[in-house]
Order: sequence, then C-alpha cells, then structure tokens
Amino acid sequence: MEHRSQSFQAAYGSFLVIPLKYDPDTLDRARLERAAPCVPMTTMDLNENIKAMLDPASGSSVGTCYAVSRSFLTAALEPKPGADGPCCFRVTDCGQSFDFSVNDSFLYVFHTRVAFLCLSLSFSCIEALETICNPGWAHNPAVFEWLDAQQNAHTFSMENWLSAFLAPLGIRKFFDGDASYLLDAYAYILAVVPQWFQELDPMRRITFNLHKMMSPDTPMEDASEEDIRYVFAAKNLDRQAYRWGCCVASQTISYVVARADMDLAAEQRVQAEDGLPMVVLSLYEKYTCLRFTELITHLKKDQIKELKELMLNFQAFGTVTPASISRWHNVKRIYANLLEVNDIPAAVGDISSKLNILASHQQEIEHARSETVINIITLFGIVSILASVLSIVQILSDGDMLIWASTILTTIMLALVTALAVYRR
Repeated sequence: MEHRSQSFQAAYGSFLVIPLKYDPDTLDRARLERAAPCVPMTTMDLNENIKAMLDPASGSSVGTCYAVSRSFLTAALEPKPGADGPCCFRVTDCGQSFDFSVNDSFLYVFHTRVAFLCLSLSFSCIEALETICNPGWAHNPAVFEWLDAQQNAHTFSMENWLSAFLAPLGIRKFFDGDASYLLDAYAYILAVVPQWFQELDPMRRITFNLHKMMSPDTPMEDASEEDIRYVFAAKNLDRQAYRWGCCVASQTISYVVARADMDLAAEQRVQAEDGLPMVVLSLYEKYTCLRFTELITHLKKDQIKELKELMLNFQAFGTVTPASISRWHNVKRIYANLLEVNDIPAAVGDISSKLNILASHQQEIEHARSETVINIITLFGIVSILASVLSIVQILSDGDMLIWASTILTTIMLALVTALAVYRR
C-alpha cells in the first residue's frame, strides 16, 4: 500500500547520476548516435567556454550529452519486440509499495573513458526514492516491477535492466564486482512547491529532508552530517521572497523550487538544462581521477604515451574552477560546494603527482634506451678508428716520399687548427 504525505503539497523528481566507464575500442558510438541525439548546451547559467566543453564540434570539447528517450531506455524490459512496454513502475520493500515513473533521460560520455547515465524519475512521495536507492546500504532488498497497459505486474532486476541497456553500447558499471549500479549513484533531487518562501529556514529544512530522502514535513536533525552546504536564490524584490534553495552534499544535491503551476515535468526540463550539466562536470572530474588511477594500475608499456596525453589534456582542458563556471554567484557557490564536499581538488592534485611519476619513469626509460644506442655507436666508432689506423699504416708502409710528406703536413695543419681553436676559446 502506497504511503503519501498529506500535510505538505509537493511534486518530486530526481536524476540518478550513475557513474559508468568504457574502453575506446568497445564503445559503439555510432549505435548511440543513431538512437540518442546530441543535446546542445543552451543554458545561460554556464559561461560560453564551459558550454563549449560539452559541444562535440568545439576544439575544447571534453564530452557529449545524449538525449535518451524513455522508449529506448525501457526497450530492454519489453518481453519481445513490438510488445507493450512499461506504463509505470513500482518498488516494494518492507510491505510498502511506491509507484514511480521513468522519463526521458540523458547519457554523458567523456573522452577520459568515463560516462554518466542521468536516469530521470518522478514520484508522488519522496519515500519512493529512498526505497529505490536504499541509501547507507551496499545491497537493496527491494522488489522492482513494471506494469503494462492492462496493469499486469512484471518483476525485473534493476541491475539486469541497466546492463541490458548499456552493454550493447560498450558501456559498463564503473566499479567492477557485484555492487549495485545505484550504490554510487549521485542523487539530484527536486521538489516543486506552489508557494514562494518568505524566509530561508523553511528551504533549509525542506532541502535537508530531501537530502535524507524523507518527507519535507518530517522533523529531522542530524548533527553528524558535516558535508552539508546550502545555497539560495537571491531575494526577489517584487515579491520580497525566495524562489528556490538547495542543499549540497557528497552524495546528493537537493532543490526545492516554487512554481505556481506545480509542473514537475517542465521544472525537470529546466533543471536538466541548467543544473544537471554543472553537477555532471564536477562528477566527471572526480571519476576521471579514479579512472586514471585504474588505468595506471593496469598500464602496459605501449599505452604510456597515450595515457600521458589523455591526462595532460584533462588537466589542461577538463578541469573547471568555480570562478570561471558561471556569471551568477549562487551558481559558483553550488559548484564550489560540489568540488569541496567531494574533495575533487585533492583528487586532481593526486592525479598530477601520478602524472609526474609517470613522466619521470618514461624519461628514465628513454634515457636508458638512448644510452644503449650511444654505447653501440661508440663501439662501432672505435672499431672504425682502428680500421682507419690500419689502413693508414698500410698506405704509409707501401708509399713513397710524396705520401709521407703529405701525411705529415696534413697532421701538422690539423694540430695547428686544433691548437688555434683551443686558444681562441
């Protein structure tokens, strides 16, 4: 039986940003581009040079965003081609069931061999997201079902579904092993409410509860959470009120937004255009560092140059500072908080150290190789000199006075030229 909170009017949605990885020789980019068109960056919240980072036609591009339709995403769940697909979804745990919807989503693919599936969900109560993600636990005992047009329930595995969608594209789970796709998912949580806010405290309380995936009207405090940062919209002078606020944490970012029309779908489109790219860019830096660490661990000799170039390009073009990401101060603060709570500057610094070690090791290998070549050339030079001396001796022993005289004069001239050069220096 689905539980609903009656005392607080809100509509809820979320993007579950799932970290993924791929290898260049297995990524089926052609298949992806046929099924999912590229998404242009049109937001005004990001500066033009930052938007160019997600423009495939730009020379500074670090990745591409693809629009994944709901039908393409859920095709792996259909029992057979042409059969009726899911109308809605349901998750059940501990005797409680919650309905939720899967919407058009996004797939970000970056050149550093990392990717992110931004799975768009909507639901009528926030507890549905808690049951889907099961935060704080490595495994989720919840049962997932999709319902067809006749309301028949079909049980499915979230892991098998995501694998069936991603594997044909050559993309796989970021961390190998049996862990769930959703274990490391970053939750971008959204609540749409009808009224603007006169004070900051209500937004702070609501967004904190959203971060905990609990109903906004539930009394909730947790002094143990030290990675919480709040950012709010500027006060509207006409209304003398605030329209939105957000809570940034290491595993979630939670927004509450006021809309008189309570149009959750429209607000999700706005968030996907304005807020989601910024969150994905910060996670891209984090998981690129983790990906490089993995690649270095399994590095082969013929891959050193390629990986070194990849890492240099990431450091030069792939990292973004809060000062350069946007013209708006609150957007800068959100991005700065994302970097801080995820300790991304330290991760980038660690990659710099690894890059220096890799470069030093490569230089040692090249130096040793050069010394070997020089030693071989020197050996051949010594042999050549000995052969020349023997040839001269043979010529002198068989020659007349003219050969002797020319040889002596040539030797004297060379000695004088050498002495003069040494003297002038």
